[in-house]
Amino acid sequence: MSPTTLDLIARTIDWIERHPSGGRGRPSCPTSDVIRTLEAFAGTGLCWRRLLAAAERASGSTLHRRLLHWAARAVLPRVHRVLLRMVRSGPEAAAQAWNIVVDSSSVRARHGGDLTGPNPTDRGKPGTKYHLAVSADGLPVAAVASAANVPDTVLFPELLRLARVACASIARVYADAGYDSRENRAACLHEGIQPLIRKAGTEHGSGLGAVRSVVERVLGRLLRHKRLEPRHDRDCLIWAMCAPFSSAGAHVSLSRPQPGS
Repeated sequence: MSPTTLDLIARTIDWIERHPSGGRGRPSCPTSDVIRTLEAFAGTGLCWRRLLAAAERASGSTLHRRLLHWAARAVLPRVHRVLLRMVRSGPEAAAQAWNIVVDSSSVRARHGGDLTGPNPTDRGKPGTKYHLAVSADGLPVAAVASAANVPDTVLFPELLRLARVACASIARVYADAGYDSRENRAACLHEGIQPLIRKAGTEHGSGLGAVRSVVERVLGRLLRHKRLEPRHDRDCLIWAMCAPFSSAGAHVSLSRPQPGS
């Protein structure tokens, strides 16, 4: 992400938290430094303790502490929603129903930890499965993680719930046969959403692959971060914090008028 986008995310976090100024004790590390550190750290395989503080960079302990703080208070999901509103800020865009595409990807959990299980696609080695829902134009709207042996159908209701929180209205949900179940289809229809989920056991050629390629590209872009594939950490903080707003920040940057336009 560009420095401008990182600063925008940092300012949004500060606006949401609204810390009072002039308190006692040592001043906390600027949020902009923490966000820049997070962006760089996600692309490395460094241990947290080897990440040392420097100019405009937080230490590993500070970064981990702030991520835990934001996770406990659900700060970054709120930041994500703000960014989504900025992308779809026009009256026509805000009222338009979203089309959502859902998919997952399993990675090896190198050091074990939370949300790991035997990966059936990797000879039973410990792994984690990342589940992602994106808009039809590639904007992430929901992300959750599970053990690698958890069926996709189990995580679909949570993905749908998070997507409904982020989106004003959802028209269609596209998914492969891994998410096919009577309960998931009923959950979509109950909310007035058309479930375009390939039925298990049917042959390929339904045409859904052309739509689902959008979420596959976004997953591929996110998994280029070294800490995500293979999973380096014993918790899923990096996935929980990076996935929802990494592409959202890029979309906000791209949606701004360019100089001379």
